[in-house]
Amino acid sequence: MRILLGISLLFLAACGFTPLYEAGGSSAVMQEKLSAVDVAPIPDRIGQIMRNRLLDRLNVSAKRDYELQVVLTQTTEGYGVRPDTAITQEQLTLIAHVKLVALADETVLFEENMRARTSYDLVLSDFSTLIQREDSARRLVLQLAERIHRRLALQFANN
Repeated sequence: MRILLGISLLFLAACGFTPLYEAGGSSAVMQEKLSAVDVAPIPDRIGQIMRNRLLDRLNVSAKRDYELQVVLTQTTEGYGVRPDTAITQEQLTLIAHVKLVALADETVLFEENMRARTSYDLVLSDFSTLIQREDSARRLVLQLAERIHRRLALQFANN
């Protein structure tokens, strides 16, 4: 059993796997590049929440080499129809069009769309429905901000 475990560890070491946030080495360079990313303003309240989360995660320094541009699109779709044609659930979809631009020569390093989706029940109280919608949007935008941060880390770790 020990021999099999030793052989499997050798194969794991040979696969080229390196942790994204390892101490020192390439991780220090990646962290330095992440801190040089400036996040452009994102409109609306959910855009402010996303920008604040990204600024917290990136530890922005005074040096600005890159600009992160994010455009958020929010859509809702009703489903779960009762016999009286009232909608009982709503699905909220957030799409973030993300673009990373190098400020030195205005080249686009990457550009992609990220999508997050959730659903919530519609209740008789309009206030409760509004609070559920806003809370769902806030949770989705925080989830997208974390995904954007990981994507930036991978971009800088691989280049």
